[in-house]
Amino acid sequence: MRRPKSILLPISFYYAIRFMSFSAFGAFIGIYYSEALHLSEAQIGTLESIGGLVILLAQPLWGIIGDRAKYKNNVLYLCLIAATLSIWFLPLSGSSLILLAFSLAFFNFFQCAINPISDTVTLELSSTKNFSFSKIRTIGSLGYALMASVAGMIFERNILHMFPVFSILMFISFLLALLYPKVEGHQSKGKKKVNLLILFKDKRLIIIFVYALIISVTYGFFNSFHSLYSKNLGVSTSIIGIGVSIGSFSQFPFMLFFDKIYKRIGIMNILMCSGLIYALRWFLYAFALTETTLPFIWILHGSTFIVFYLCMAQFVNDNVVLELKASGQMMNAIILAGLSRILGSFFGGLLASYVGISNVFFISSIICLVAVSALFFILKYTTLFDSLKTT
Repeated sequence: MRRPKSILLPISFYYAIRFMSFSAFGAFIGIYYSEALHLSEAQIGTLESIGGLVILLAQPLWGIIGDRAKYKNNVLYLCLIAATLSIWFLPLSGSSLILLAFSLAFFNFFQCAINPISDTVTLELSSTKNFSFSKIRTIGSLGYALMASVAGMIFERNILHMFPVFSILMFISFLLALLYPKVEGHQSKGKKKVNLLILFKDKRLIIIFVYALIISVTYGFFNSFHSLYSKNLGVSTSIIGIGVSIGSFSQFPFMLFFDKIYKRIGIMNILMCSGLIYALRWFLYAFALTETTLPFIWILHGSTFIVFYLCMAQFVNDNVVLELKASGQMMNAIILAGLSRILGSFFGGLLASYVGISNVFFISSIICLVAVSALFFILKYTTLFDSLKTT
């Protein structure tokens, strides 16, 4: 079946611009907290964990809303506009922790639904319109990579520039989202209602969720503190931006060949290999990070977060009932960006205030090795995942 260009163009541009907006914010917010507001590691960790807590509570709600909406696109429009506007509550809050906490909570309530709803809509369209979701996701990372290096140079002059840059890019994303074909909610009015708890009857899915959570806790700590840690070691903001850009480009090989790798190697082998690379990455951050080595260490990013992101998105799309696909993607987001962010940011921040950020990275490396060992044991001595070792 021929792939209509009229569909692929707006979807591709939407992913590119949306990821540009995330690049202009997520990779540099730690520097804003530290340099502009002069917050401590514990305070930064607390703020980031609040954002994660909101994500944890909001994601199931957005999943239900998405599955039961007449069109999932309408939910996406709402969240994009709300994120565009609510980002401004952060600079307006000044250095007041209470106001910052409320501002982050409000912003994250809407922002957290954008990725999973976008992926749900795009994955469903990919099945009916005959295009590859991983290729579209690659375009998103291309936008992220290009923006990261540019943003690093812009924010080197003034970190406050992140707010107008994010807001403008997010609004452009909203305009592009309006061009998406409509995708129905499969539990909308008059259709069968399916209980969310059905998701938790699949033991394989639960084990994958737990494994991903353990690994992602270490990534949650990294996201909150990598820019601050790099700055403390004498790395400039522009070099940090270049590193983030390199990390995004490093994801391209896996994304471009994801479908073949997923079918040939199987999800479990992919996830174990990624867990080992996570361990190596945190070890290098603990003991080998300098302005010279940072860009090279970021190359490992291409075999970490995106691996979990795509594998879990594809597994949910392939194995979860039609009526709960949005909820399933929301659960992925809870694991990868919600609960992991709470635990990694809050407890990692507290631990860093006592033992230092570098030691927390070393502990993170050990945690990843233990998680991989546990998953290997389950694969070797149970038959739960025999059908998934190669697919």
